[in-house]
Amino acid sequence: MSQLSRILMCFNILRSVWSISVFFCGIMALSLIVLFSGTQDEALAQIGNSSGYEFATKWGTQGEGPGQFDGQNDVVPLAEGFVIVPDYDNHRLQKFSDNGTFIAIIGTSGELEGEFDNPHSVDVDSEGNIYVSDKDNHRIQKFSSEGDFITSFGSEGTGDGQFTHLHGIAVDPIRDFVYATDTENYDVQKFSTDGTFLKAWGSEGEGDGQFASLESVDVDSQGNVYVADYGNDRIQKFDSEGNFILKWGTPGNADGQFDGPAGVAVDSNDNIYITDVNNHRIQKFSNTGSFISAFGSEGEADGQFIQPEGMDVDSEGNIYVADTGNFRIQVFSQ
Repeated sequence: MSQLSRILMCFNILRSVWSISVFFCGIMALSLIVLFSGTQDEALAQIGNSSGYEFATKWGTQGEGPGQFDGQNDVVPLAEGFVIVPDYDNHRLQKFSDNGTFIAIIGTSGELEGEFDNPHSVDVDSEGNIYVSDKDNHRIQKFSSEGDFITSFGSEGTGDGQFTHLHGIAVDPIRDFVYATDTENYDVQKFSTDGTFLKAWGSEGEGDGQFASLESVDVDSQGNVYVADYGNDRIQKFDSEGNFILKWGTPGNADGQFDGPAGVAVDSNDNIYITDVNNHRIQKFSNTGSFISAFGSEGEADGQFIQPEGMDVDSEGNIYVADTGNFRIQVFSQ
């Protein structure tokens, strides 16, 4: 065989090897695309199939403009089909339709009536009035459903009706009590809807009725109060007078365990929903603490979360989640 023939033979072999390599690289790339798509679809399918909830819609991006957020820690749907979101670091509330269409901004940065310094949580009473935990102004502000200022109560301190690190807020719409948690005072305080102080309970610790960094609070149809005891990785249940009833949860990532429980919501059947912040998921329990289901994982896709904090459930069972780390609100339907 001549030298030229040997060169041509080597060239043909190399060309064949190159073609085969390109073919297999293409197959691998296509497989990765299919795998990624399949994983995302599987994640969404698991939401609907294992928990009974399906992703419905989302809205929000990071920023200061209308419909944008910077630290949204809570969300509450109103009976009229609107949604209120406290926009923490933008020092305002935002009002949306229940499909995420921006409607209005309520408030601005400041200390005057109707102004905010890091509004954290929000809830509504039986008449649709809005209550806001105005964290760094150490007060609760009350507005009409249209956003008109009505009154405020609270001041800085550790006494009755005072706050150091005001955090969660919940309104019992049947009995018209207002409950507020204080992360640094380690207590739950109870008020009438006009701001009259009624009672307080709690102290720092790990025992029943004690707390380590409280987060959100909510109330069931019987007036029982559920508190996210974030630092102790558990939920505590009390009657309306602050008497301890039960607790559930331990540190971990298994069903019924928590790594930073924050948001608390109660549905019309008295099921309890918890945002499990550092496990990036939502867990659902009976009102006795029995685990029912969970959904969510860490990520940016639909149905995924990055450190979700507040949440609520509307009268039709739709779940609204403040997906804090993704600067958006996500909604799930049954």
